Order: sequence, then C-alpha cells, then structure tokens
Amino acid sequence: MAEEPSIDVVEMEEVVIERTRTLPPRLELVVKVAAVLIGLYEILFIFNFNYTLYDLFQRLGVELEFLRITFQPKQGEAFVMAMLMVITFLLYPIRKRETYFRKVFSYDYIMGAAGVVSMLYLFAVYERYILTSSLNQTDVIFGLLAIIMVIEATRRVLGWVLPMIVVLFLLYGIYAINYDWTRFVQQLYFDEGIFGIPFFVMTIYVFAFIFFGAFLLRIGVSDYITEFMISLFGKRPGGPAKSAVISSALMGTVSGSSVANVLTTGTFTIPLMKKAGYPPEIAGAVEPVASTGGQLMPPIMGAAAFIMAEFLNLPYNKIIIAAVLPALVYYGGVYLFIDLETKRLGLKGMAAEAFKTMAYFLRKLYILLPIVVITVALVWGIAPQIAAISSLGVAIWVAWISRDEIYGNEKLYVAVALLATLLMFLSKDVGKQTSMVLLAMFLLLAALGVMKKGVAFNEKFYITSLFLLFIALTKYLGMGKEQIVLMTGVFGIVFSILVGYRSALDSGKMMYRATYEAMIDAGKTSVSVMLAAASAGLIQGVLTMTGELTNIGYRLISLTHGNLWLLLLLTMVFSLILGMGVPTTANYIITSLVAAPAIYMLVRNIAPYNQPVPGYTVLIAMLAAHFFVFYFGILADVTPPVALASYAGSAIAGGDFWKTAMNAVKYALAGYIGPYIYFTHPEMFLITVSEWTPAMIIRVLYYLVATLFVMYLLAIALTGFYSTKLKSWMRGVIGILGLAGVTLNPIVIGAGVVAWLGLKFYGARFEKSAA
Repeated sequence: MAEEPSIDVVEMEEVVIERTRTLPPRLELVVKVAAVLIGLYEILFIFNFNYTLYDLFQRLGVELEFLRITFQPKQGEAFVMAMLMVITFLLYPIRKRETYFRKVFSYDYIMGAAGVVSMLYLFAVYERYILTSSLNQTDVIFGLLAIIMVIEATRRVLGWVLPMIVVLFLLYGIYAINYDWTRFVQQLYFDEGIFGIPFFVMTIYVFAFIFFGAFLLRIGVSDYITEFMISLFGKRPGGPAKSAVISSALMGTVSGSSVANVLTTGTFTIPLMKKAGYPPEIAGAVEPVASTGGQLMPPIMGAAAFIMAEFLNLPYNKIIIAAVLPALVYYGGVYLFIDLETKRLGLKGMAAEAFKTMAYFLRKLYILLPIVVITVALVWGIAPQIAAISSLGVAIWVAWISRDEIYGNEKLYVAVALLATLLMFLSKDVGKQTSMVLLAMFLLLAALGVMKKGVAFNEKFYITSLFLLFIALTKYLGMGKEQIVLMTGVFGIVFSILVGYRSALDSGKMMYRATYEAMIDAGKTSVSVMLAAASAGLIQGVLTMTGELTNIGYRLISLTHGNLWLLLLLTMVFSLILGMGVPTTANYIITSLVAAPAIYMLVRNIAPYNQPVPGYTVLIAMLAAHFFVFYFGILADVTPPVALASYAGSAIAGGDFWKTAMNAVKYALAGYIGPYIYFTHPEMFLITVSEWTPAMIIRVLYYLVATLFVMYLLAIALTGFYSTKLKSWMRGVIGILGLAGVTLNPIVIGAGVVAWLGLKFYGARFEKSAA
C-alpha cells in the first residue's frame, strides 16, 4: 500500500544507494518507537480498539474506565503526523548526497522538533478550537510552522516536484484571500489542508492495509506467491515472464505499490527471465508493467482507491468491484504481449528441476487464506480497516502452521484454522453454540497431544490454542462480528510475539522477529504515502478556500471547446506529466480536483452518465471521470522520461533505461487505451448496471472479450509477430484495425476477426509470396 520510493542519482559520480540513513542504535530505537506508536495509536484510538477492549472486560465483569478515553479525529491525525515528523527528519537527509547520509545534523534535530511540536500543538488545542472556532496569534504561528514542516518533510521523502506545486498553490491562495493569515491557517491547519480528506483516509483506511501488507511481506507470503507462480509457469515457453505477470498481480493485492512490487518480486523474476533468454531490456520491462498494475488489482488497489471511495461517497467494496474488469484487461493485455514476444524470440521453458514441486505449493496453498479472507470481508461490506486487521490474525496463524520445522500434522492444523475462521464470522445469535464447537476443537487437539498423534505441545499447538480459546471466549460473551475479527487480528500479534519469544527454535524466533519488525515496517512505510496525502490536502484546501474548485473545470471545457475526446486526451497528458514527479496518491487527488470535474460537467446530462450508480447518489459521470484520471496517474510509473518502476526494473536487469522504458510503455498498452474504453462503455464498471438481464450480461461479456481482442491485435502489430515475422503493411493493417476497435463497434471488431483469421491461416503464405 505504500507510495513508491524515489530513486536519486547524483552528479559527479556520487550515487546514493540507500534511500534512507543508516542510524546509530539510539536513533534507530527512536525511529522504531515512533513507528510502533503510530501503529498503537491507530489500533487503539482510530480503529476504536479501546472501546472494544472495554466492552470485552465489561462483559467479564471488570470496569476499566480509562479505556473509554477518546480523542477527536483531527487530534489522532496530528499525533500520527508528529510521529511521521520524527521518522522523516531522522531517516531522510536534507540533500540526496552521500555526505548527508552519514550522520544526523543539528538542523535535522531542530526541524524534526519543530515538526513534532507544531503537530502536538494542534493535538493540545483542538478541543478548545471546536468550542470557540476562533484563532489567536499563537495558533497562526504554529499553523504556519506546521505547513512549512510538512512541505519540507515531503521534499525530503518525495523530491521537489510535489512541494513546488504545493507552494505555488499556497502563494496563490494567500494572495486570493488578501493575505488573511488567520483564515489561511484556519483552513489549512485546523479545518482542511494538512488534515483534510486525503490524510483522514490515510489514517482511517490505508494504514490498516499498510499494516496488513507489512506483515504478509515479513512472514513470507510474497515469497510463496512468487515461487508458486514460477513453479506453475516456469516450465512453459516464456514461463519466468508469465509468472512475473501473475505473481505481480497477486502481490499487488498486498503492497499496492509499483516500485515496491518491482523490488520485491523483480529481484527474483528478472534474473530468471534473463536466464530463460529474454534480453535485459525486455526482462526489465515486464516486471515494472506487471507491478504497476498492482494498484489496479482488487482487493487492495493502493491508497488512491481509498481516497476515491471517500471522494465519491461510495463504499470501498464498490470501488473494487468496479475495478475487476479493467484489471483483467490490463493483465490480459500484458500477458498477450509477453506471449508474442516469447514466440518471436523462440524461447523455451526452463528445466523442471529448477523449481520446487507443484505438490509442495498445493500443500501450502492455505498460506493465501488471509487474501481470501480480506477479499470476502470487503465484498461483504465489513469496514475496510476491520477487514484488513481481521485478515492479519489469520495470516499470522497460518504462517505459524506453515513452519515445517515445527512438528504437527499440517492437514489437521489447517482444517482447524479454516473451520475456526468460518466460525469466527458467524452471527452472535449462535455465539454460545459456536464457542462450544471451538472449545471441543481445542480439547481434541489437547487429547491428540497427550496421545502423541500428530500433535505435540509446541509452538503450533500453543498458537492454535490461543486463537481457539480467545475466539471461543468472545463468541460466548456475545460480542459482535466486527469486534471479534478486530480483536483476533490485534491479539494475533500479541500471541505471535509471546509464542515466538518463548520459542527455542529458529523458525519460532524468526516469526517473533517478523511480527515486531512488521509493526516497525508499517510505520516507516507509511511516511511517503501520508506525506503525499497531506501535501495534496493543502492543494485541495486552497482550491476550496479560493472557490477555484469549480472554475478550473469550466476553464478546461472552454479550452477544449467542449470536445470530449480532446478533454480526455488533455487529461491523460496532464495526469502522465504530473505523475512523473508526483506519487500516485497526490496525482489522483490533484487530477480529481482539477480535471475530473471538467469531464463530469461535460457528460453529466448525457445518458447513461446522467444516471446515478444504482443504490447511491453519485452519478455515473463522476465515477467514470474519477476512474479515468486514476488510471493515468498510475501509468506514470512506467511512462518516460521519469518512469520510476521502469528505472528500478532496468537497474535490476542491467539494461538500457530508455529501451526498457519504451518496452514497458508498449507492454502496458492496455493501461493507456483501456480507460477510454471503460469511459465510453461504463457498464464495464459493473456497479453502474441497474439490472442484470440476459441481454446486459451478453453485452458486458462482449465488451470484455472485444477489449481483450483489441489488445491482442495491437500486440500483434507492435511486436510484428504472429507465428512468423510480419511485413510492415500487415502490421499497419492490424494496428489500424486495433486502434479503430477501441470503439468496440461490432463491424470493426468483425473486420479485426477476419484479419486475424487471415493471419492465422494465410499469414505464412503472405510472407512467402512477398518474399
């Protein structure tokens, strides 16, 4: 879920390899404490775990009034930002040169302290502000200091581009309100701005998924996914590249970050692709394209998708449903390109001996259970943050079970975990009966342990027993479903630390370290995405304060003379250029405020855009406009000249950056063309369909198949290969039909089918006659 790290190359042969400082132990401890405090505050007060704990103890007959303490949302956001300031000014130097990475300077401490104090000041005075809605001179001073520190922190972490854009908006904002500093600070510090909707979404929803992703990465789920896909596809022609596409799609459900995916799965898949015969410029392009799609891939699509849900006032589960077909088209398009490139290069599969057996991966398939749980929970409508934390408990449980070094009948433990997970989601109406079943399962395991039949009194038994008994207790006490799944996730962390700390086995110690290190990783990883949201929130605050939010849309419509296609094209270019220097989250926020309203205003009175999304008040026009800008902001990661994901891929592959980036653009073609198709055929978002009649089902299926076929035609044209190398005129015909097919007009698609059949049956004959 984290935003992409920046990659900095410094002149004069001074290249900084580390993205952050390597701190001495005492300062590293400070960073770790700050990171853990973010997680603890989020869990206790933002996810309302304190009230859940209070309810638990109250049902047990114990009144713990201190657990009922509460803070305003803005206070929680201010505390989180204060801890982010600690992490930022200690880990990120003022300049990206090697000298500044060697130690923390006095000005780092001063600016870090200024950032912390300016945030904690809001925490301290916010309740007074709620009552009076007035500011004094001290409020203004601390507010201005906070704004400056957020801009500087963002510059250190994300580079110059976003802060420069923010500063330009701030200068315009203060000029537009006639230098009214009180109003300026009130809007951008107390009301919106830093702590506006984007940062609110980060703390409420996104951090839970960062937390979830950090644990899954630490306990080995990413390694399992990558190795499984390599084993599944590796023996086939082009297997390593195809496995990279699938594994990155699945990894996208965990990290939601393009560069993070490249650096995670790419370090394994890119060398394998090169070993299989792919040139470095192709191997280095496949992984970035596949990884970039991770932010389009449900159920965890990246931070911008959560903000979209908030902006549109739609539940997040509706956003992930809307993204299903576009994600399939994107990865389908990438796969088709790779398949043709593989055939063009004449590559073969790798030896079966190079991979673990398929039986091993099928036996360990339950490791993916947390991803299944979070998907089901989101679709059911459980609050996103609760769904993430509940899946965390399941992830920890199955990770312990998967340790082969710890004795225990794996099938038995897996069956227990699966059944207990299902029982956990049952209604509290059958709570007491459920608790009896869970207790019986515990007694069965204990009895088998006494008889030494597939169970021993070791780590697997202890972690399973703790989960069973705790879930049984909460069910017996009649607690609600969301309370139980939340507590299971949180206490799962505690159980893992306790069992791991007491373990004498290496695998037990590894799980112990993975558990607490994941908490630290979550805090560190959240820095970039949260600062991007806070900075973009300042832009949103200025647009609201000055009333320019609507005016910009009308100006864009005037600029394009009301031509929809020209406006869409202009929006695409704007999103791609902005995304070259701005993270995905900030990119989406800016373009959704600037360009999406213009698109919305242009089509809002035209059917079907003038219809609301069934069950909600937001018009289809707004949904389509927001998805349009969302896609192109993401694709900036593979679009030259910056193309951070392509840069990471080329660095790992050792290939030429420009060739790698151009190949990446080619393979990601479905991402560049798809948004136009979805916008003009909004039924492909699924949630826009009011009634699923047989005719509508056929129509949507036609749209999906036709879109994939268009991508196939374009892949043939751009690779210049279909069973044999194609002549230029053949590539031109296929390419024109592919581009014309973007309309999904049945006549054009039919002509494309005829051309494809001609290639299939007569392509080689054309080549011979031409020769």
